[in-house]
Amino acid sequence: MLSKILLPVDFSPFSDKMLECAGELATAGMREMVLLHVIDTKGYADYGDSISPAVPKMRSAAEEKLEQLAESFAGDNVSVQKIISVGNPPQSIIETAKEENVSLIYIGAHGKGFFNRLILGSVSEKVLRLSDRPVLIQQHRISDEDGGYAIENVCSRLLENVLIASDFSDYAEKIKPTLVGFATTFCAPVTLLHVQEGRSTWGWDTAYKASKRRAKENLRKMQELASELRPACQEVRTELVTGSPASWILKVADEINASLIMIGAFGYRTTGSLLGGIAEKVVRGSERPVLVLKA
Repeated sequence: MLSKILLPVDFSPFSDKMLECAGELATAGMREMVLLHVIDTKGYADYGDSISPAVPKMRSAAEEKLEQLAESFAGDNVSVQKIISVGNPPQSIIETAKEENVSLIYIGAHGKGFFNRLILGSVSEKVLRLSDRPVLIQQHRISDEDGGYAIENVCSRLLENVLIASDFSDYAEKIKPTLVGFATTFCAPVTLLHVQEGRSTWGWDTAYKASKRRAKENLRKMQELASELRPACQEVRTELVTGSPASWILKVADEINASLIMIGAFGYRTTGSLLGGIAEKVVRGSERPVLVLKA
């Protein structure tokens, strides 16, 4: 499930941190990394033919930088493919992902910084919304340092302790094969979480506090999913709670100190919200990486 990964790079300090994070994916089955740099020509069109000499210069500089990034990665048993595209960055990323048939798009968010809020960025947001395949959002915290700023690497334990949130809807059934494929590839301790929407009380809401029939059915589905994961995963826990889904997902992630959150989106969209209310809130509210699965 992680054999071929697309990593868009813009040569910012965040790109360097993303490469540091990508190295961990090699231990989870990555065999090929596609480094993509998109030369954004927006704004050059106003100058008529002047874009013609500009693009080759930008391409030459980008080729040199991509080569340096590829050499700095040099992961064991991982081949690195370098691609330069010219055009609209989100569209180019989506098109390259399809053309190269990658397993995953690995893209960064700027994390929580001075204003304590997630800076997702327009490119990452559009890729999340339009992608027809899984997208892994990697946060990097921004901290004040000696009058400037520093970018913290928060991926040193990406696959150590995974939280999987599922609502057992029809859409969840569609992404189940992808979910199982990714989770069994990680071979990490896994916590399965289902949040039944409704009033929440203080503390952990267990099955008997929810609607008994619905709780029993969801518990059965969780146990079935756990059984599918147990042969490959080191440890599988299940939690069934009642309340606000996004809030509980973030709360449980903090409680168990999850290294990664896996959550389903509502599939391919060309209009509308980012992903769907719950997934969007989790992506924007999480201080840890989020893997968004698509059907």
